[in-house]
Amino acid sequence: MEHTGTEQAETSGEGHGQAGRHRGEQRKERRSCQKLSLKSGMDPSQSVKCKIVVVGDSQCGKTALLHVFAKDCFPESYVPTVFENYTASFEIDTQRIELSLWDTSGSPYYDNVRPLSYPDSDAVLICFDISRPETLDSVLKKWKGEIQEFCPNTKMLLVGCKSDLRTDLSTLVELSNHRQTPVSYDQGSSMAKQISAPYIECSSQQSENSVRDIFHVATLACINKNNKNVKRSKAARGNKRISHMPGRPDLAAVASDLRKDKAKSCSVM
Repeated sequence: MEHTGTEQAETSGEGHGQAGRHRGEQRKERRSCQKLSLKSGMDPSQSVKCKIVVVGDSQCGKTALLHVFAKDCFPESYVPTVFENYTASFEIDTQRIELSLWDTSGSPYYDNVRPLSYPDSDAVLICFDISRPETLDSVLKKWKGEIQEFCPNTKMLLVGCKSDLRTDLSTLVELSNHRQTPVSYDQGSSMAKQISAPYIECSSQQSENSVRDIFHVATLACINKNNKNVKRSKAARGNKRISHMPGRPDLAAVASDLRKDKAKSCSVM
């Protein structure tokens, strides 16, 4: 089964008036989206493979994020992760994007083996738990340095997980007992600026769309990175000069043409 980011526009008939005009606008918008995404200059006859690694402190929401995205269901119980792989795919117009998603353990016990997941990665998602401020501190204390050491040229994205707990009463009470508050959006955004990364928030439990947005952004980052690498390679071989790739397409425009393959099973690994 497959997800599609947009519903197909229905054929307008007589007597539909405003509804018909609205559907016509939807078709125009979809054609506009196609024009934006095709500016990437990629060969639509070839699929593009992207590797995305997800890191962060233990129990910060990494596995739930991947589980909801790849299997469309929230895990009912917490099972500590050592390493786990997921796969998913997108279509941007006629361009097939195949994602290899790597879930890693945030436990210090695996600090020596976690770097084995970094080679050939196109993007790394650094996750933290909005209800646990100390996990945001780890972004600078641990994760930024580890990524720069083992994959310095890989695109980083900062992801605030469990955004629904920001207003959860029991969470607020527990944090107040320790004179703490949930991480605010501004705090997350400020941290993202410090590591030169985009910042996105999600609630894996309450909003599948917020989860999909994260992987849409990561996918676009991978596409742009791969395109730039191809251009540098061609230039090195003395091929005809290629113009610079335009800036990253607007997420809202491109996301409507993305389609993810839905996994058939929903078992917790």
